[in-house]
Amino acid sequence: MVRSLFLRILSFDWAFWFLWVMATTLGWLLGWLLLPGIALLAAGIGAGFMQWLILQQRISQPVRWFWSTAAGWGVGCLVVLFGLPAELDMFSGVILGLAVGTAQWIILRNELQWTGWWVVFSIMAWTTGLHLLPGLLMTGISAGGLTGLALEILMRNPKPAGH
Repeated sequence: MVRSLFLRILSFDWAFWFLWVMATTLGWLLGWLLLPGIALLAAGIGAGFMQWLILQQRISQPVRWFWSTAAGWGVGCLVVLFGLPAELDMFSGVILGLAVGTAQWIILRNELQWTGWWVVFSIMAWTTGLHLLPGLLMTGISAGGLTGLALEILMRNPKPAGH
C-alpha cells in the first residue's frame, strides 16, 4: 500500500503541474496589471490564455480551451458584477469557478474520463484563490495549484478512442 502510494507520487508529472501553476499565475498577474479597469475579467482571460499555451500538445484543438475559458470567465464576471449583491461577495469564487469550470469541462469531457471533477476543483480553486488565500500573487498560485493537480490526474485517464 505504501509502496503503491509512493510510486503514484513519483509518477506524478511535476513538470506539467509546475508549468500550469506558473502559467495560471503569470496570466492572472498580467491581466490584473495590464488592464486594471477590467482587472477581474482580464486576469481570468489572461490565465486561460497562458494555460492554453501549456495545453498545446496535450489536448486536441487546444485553442478551444482559450475561447471556452474566456466565455466562461466573462459569464461568471457578469453574474458577479451585476447579479451578486455586495453582501454575498464571498460567493464570487464559487460563481466564477462554476462558470469557467463548466466552460472548460465542455472541452475536457470529449478527451478525458471523470471530468465532472474538473468543475468541483475549479470551484474549490477559485474560491480558495479569491477568498481563502487572496492576494494578487496567491490567487494565481492557489487556483493554478489546485486546478493543475486535478488536470494532471485527469490527464492520466484519457477516453478510449471512438467514445
